[in-house]
Amino acid sequence: MNYKTCKILSEKFVLDEKYNVFLGLKKLAEVTDALEKGYIYAAMFFYDEVQKEMSRLANVIRKHIEMIKLESPEMEVGLLLLELTRRTKGSIGDHSLDALCKEILGETKKHIALHLEPQEITRLHDLKDSLLSEVIAHLYENVVEKAEGGLSGKRTSTLAQSYIDKMTDRQKALIGPAFKMIGFLNDVRIDELEFKEPNISFQLYAMSAPFAAKEEAIKKSLKNLLEVNL
Repeated sequence: MNYKTCKILSEKFVLDEKYNVFLGLKKLAEVTDALEKGYIYAAMFFYDEVQKEMSRLANVIRKHIEMIKLESPEMEVGLLLLELTRRTKGSIGDHSLDALCKEILGETKKHIALHLEPQEITRLHDLKDSLLSEVIAHLYENVVEKAEGGLSGKRTSTLAQSYIDKMTDRQKALIGPAFKMIGFLNDVRIDELEFKEPNISFQLYAMSAPFAAKEEAIKKSLKNLLEVNL
């Protein structure tokens, strides 16, 4: 699972009030296969998680812009961009957010210097992919692996209140499928999952076969559904 997949599934599929999954706002087709639905649910959960982090990074950039404008109100756009990218690089350590810097400046200004270069778009995409991988790895390590309880019984983890407070309503509804997918992506099966804030409990089982092949089949089926109906 990567960011591009999460973005496409989150944007192309919709949920009704009972969390049935349909293709598009016009509900062109319903997804009924349990694994395919779970994959879409998880994609929506992870997409929201990455978007929250991107929003946080965007706020950092906007604060840099405010400070630069306070220091030099008449700074030309090209120079403003150079200073902004320099300060943003200082915040995160690389140039992954150059494209985002340009997008945010472009909300209020038009300038040739704000044209997005292909390599900048690629770096931003790679950053989102990296954020997604970090989310999955962090939740698996800190919630699944470190859960209290033996391997043969029910295991329980306590989610930090700060994490719960930042969850979207959609994430709270889809946390079960998301964690099941986190298990699949690490080749373990998570069942009997319950989320009662702030606790999440589940049973952990070994999988009989790696999930990768099944994931490819799911993605192929959903891709075909999109191609046929859109």
